[in-house]
Amino acid sequence: MLSRDRLSRLGLALGIALLAGACLRPLYGDTSPAPGNQNVRDRLSAIEVQEATNRIDQQIRNDLIFAFTGGAAAPEPLYRLRVETNDALQSAVVDPFTSRPTTETYALDATFRLDRIGSTDGKPVFQGRAFGRASYDRSRQRFATIRARRDAEDRAADVVAQQITTQIAAHLATNP
Repeated sequence: MLSRDRLSRLGLALGIALLAGACLRPLYGDTSPAPGNQNVRDRLSAIEVQEATNRIDQQIRNDLIFAFTGGAAAPEPLYRLRVETNDALQSAVVDPFTSRPTTETYALDATFRLDRIGSTDGKPVFQGRAFGRASYDRSRQRFATIRARRDAEDRAADVVAQQITTQIAAHLATNP
């Protein structure tokens, strides 16, 4: 049998859980009760992503377009997303005999800006930063090292695209 003290603690914990549960809502759920309002998923699919200038930017662009539309046809764009990236290599471990790095980290930093198409005030709807890091081992075989670096670049680009998608979705969910 439960004591009165344990019963009151259990009741308090249950009450807190119920209150906290009422505060949470799904990010991509339909939260627009008024007809004509768009939910987050519809607003994300109406984002046009700028053209890419290199392979890494194209990887990020492809990941963003798929995350926004889910592979479906995009509707008429309401927003334009601009992403600028900077990348660098960081040598983590250096072989003491050859003075060559044996492990490197590919660092990708991105700044992004979401603008409303047709807006004349010049203020962004949302802007932010994202970053991705991916390590890889350097081999004595040149082509293995090139492929490992390319895979690290792709992994870092995926992380950046996921961070951008999550930040924009959270902003659009809280700022209709």
